[in-house]
Amino acid sequence: MPASCSVSRRAQHISLISVDEFVNYLVQLKKGLFFNGHFKPSSEMWISYHIGEEYLIALISALIAFRAYKSSRTKQLALEIKSRILIISSGFLILSFSSVAHASIHAFQMNLNLLYQTLLGYCFGLLMIIVAVSTETPWNKIHLPLLYLPLLVLFHPTIYTIFPIFGKFRPLVWLVISYFSGVLFMLYIAAYYRTRAKRYLYSSLGHALICTGAIMLFFPAPIGSTPWTYGHLFRPVGFITLFFSMKSEDLTKLSGSILYKALTAFSLLASIPLLVFGTVMFYENIHPIDFVGRNLMVFVLLLVTLASALVFGLGLIIRLIRPILRLKDSVSGLVEKGLDEKIDVASNDEIGELSNAYNEMVVKLRESISEQDRMSRLAATGELSATLAHEIKNPLNAISVAAAYLRDNYRGKLINEFIRIIQTEAARINKLTTNLLNFAKPLKPEPVTSSINDLVNETALLMNQESREQTVDIEIITDKDIPLFNFDYNQIKQLLLNLVINAFDAVGPGGKIKIQTLTSDGSVMLLVEDNGKGMSAEDLKNVFNPFYTTKTRGTGLGLAISKKIAKEHGGDLKIESIPTQGSICTLSLPVRT
Repeated sequence: MPASCSVSRRAQHISLISVDEFVNYLVQLKKGLFFNGHFKPSSEMWISYHIGEEYLIALISALIAFRAYKSSRTKQLALEIKSRILIISSGFLILSFSSVAHASIHAFQMNLNLLYQTLLGYCFGLLMIIVAVSTETPWNKIHLPLLYLPLLVLFHPTIYTIFPIFGKFRPLVWLVISYFSGVLFMLYIAAYYRTRAKRYLYSSLGHALICTGAIMLFFPAPIGSTPWTYGHLFRPVGFITLFFSMKSEDLTKLSGSILYKALTAFSLLASIPLLVFGTVMFYENIHPIDFVGRNLMVFVLLLVTLASALVFGLGLIIRLIRPILRLKDSVSGLVEKGLDEKIDVASNDEIGELSNAYNEMVVKLRESISEQDRMSRLAATGELSATLAHEIKNPLNAISVAAAYLRDNYRGKLINEFIRIIQTEAARINKLTTNLLNFAKPLKPEPVTSSINDLVNETALLMNQESREQTVDIEIITDKDIPLFNFDYNQIKQLLLNLVINAFDAVGPGGKIKIQTLTSDGSVMLLVEDNGKGMSAEDLKNVFNPFYTTKTRGTGLGLAISKKIAKEHGGDLKIESIPTQGSICTLSLPVRT
């Protein structure tokens, strides 16, 4: 169709409307949209805004739920943190579904009694987040969100039609939502106080905005009024704030706390009479209560307040005092029961952390006492060893010289055999006395800047011939990023040789030995791992004691000297072993340049 024809037809249509009618239409339109010169949207426009607001909240809640679920899939997280994050994710998922349903009810002009379900869904979703933050054992509450499913029956016509008109009880539901949001506001303030993570402050701000919006909506104000407008403005702003504050790294920092439990318990305690009073007051809007009924209501409120105070107060005292008393009894019984007694940690809050600290203190104290006892024995053994070594060396030298004289001046097959035996045994005893003297004298390291990787490769090369003879496979794994640092090259080489020789004795023909270097927390770690016969728990307790050995050959001084070398370097030598599965010897050395 030509453009000129289209324009002429529109002109004819406009001409059908009189100028007065058109001006009157504009005046009415202005009156509908403006009041005293200010823009005044119509009810339809506010409803459209409300629908968009609910869809926006649904989208934000779904994104937060997805983010939380994705964070819970991290493998390194403990079961407690995973469970806590999953409950948070389910809470926001319920909030998202409830917002979608809420918006759809308005968009498709359904029965407003359906809003019972959506607002109760809001309450349940917020309650799940409260449970996730405050519960002591979130893994036991992981299926709690499934209790939302029975609320879906409120979508059925035979159910929602039997309820009173929604507008009558609408303020009560918003009161519950404001209460739950207020509890979360306080919980996130407490989380900031406990962790010092600033994003928790923004999360508390988000819930404060949601709480404020719900309080505004508590008042029975018409659509478009000031309370209604601000209420439906604060809610989306609160959820937007939560979207930017609830990051994955902050979700993983949430852990149990006495503070969370106390806040939640006292908040619930305070809410019970309030909810009962609110329910009765709104019920009176439908069925007026007479004077006797009012007196009964006051009596019931007092009774509920007293009962709830007793129940929650007693429960809180039991849950808080019981672990403290258990900790006190353990400390009191430390002398009587010894250092093998531990506290069973049944919580992850401050009491649990204190119990863990106590258990760690007991372990370190036991190790310290054991090390002090070992050092005392070493000192006594060292003095005795030095004395014996000096006393043995003099006659041993005389025996060796006499055997050499007999070998050079007397002939005979039998004499030569006895002389060989004398010289062999004298050499063995001389080696033992040398080891005793080395063990007794101070091992002061002479550190030089060296490469631990070069030392490992050199030691493996020395053991190459023996590994071929015994068909033992030696695997070398070195960390190329380890810098040069100061240590006594010869002493650490002697230490490593002792560990590798012990590994050869443990694995036997066809075994495997792995030597590995790596860095950890500012230290260099040298690991010697074998798949040999391993050691029992009793052997592990005594393995560093001098003269203790499970081998048919050897003096039992190798590991004692190795431990001493590690300590003189400011490091340590530890052994982990499982019978029939093998052992792992770990040398830790501080990086000093």
